[in-house]
Amino acid sequence: MKNKKMPKWAIVVIVIIVIVVVGSISDGNSNSNNSQTSKKTNTVTKQEPLVLEDGHTGAPDEYGMAYYIEGYIKNTTDKEFSYVQVEFISYDSEGNTLGTCLDNNSGLEANGRWKFKAICTSDADKIASYKLKEITKY
Repeated sequence: MKNKKMPKWAIVVIVIIVIVVVGSISDGNSNSNNSQTSKKTNTVTKQEPLVLEDGHTGAPDEYGMAYYIEGYIKNTTDKEFSYVQVEFISYDSEGNTLGTCLDNNSGLEANGRWKFKAICTSDADKIASYKLKEITKY
């Protein structure tokens, strides 16, 4: 029986088909895993450990010498923090930054609530608004 050889072009075509099939299987698995990861990431809502509760207020003191922002910070975790700080940025009526308002506490128990009173470093009579900058904890 005579041994027939496969033409070189046929070998090249088979190799290309194998590479394409293996590559598409590999990409398909990768995309499948990524989409599953994305779905998991999209369905999980990350809750902040410390939350500024609604209802906080800002106003100058009775003498107009200082401006205070008062409200509550809620610890939404089962972890106690040894230090908590809240910082706001104050603005004038034109939206210019005036300074910071700050309060800190040497501890907040697990699932606890802290009543803060942040004092502002700028002129009380110039403050028209404020916004939360950050809540720091450790």
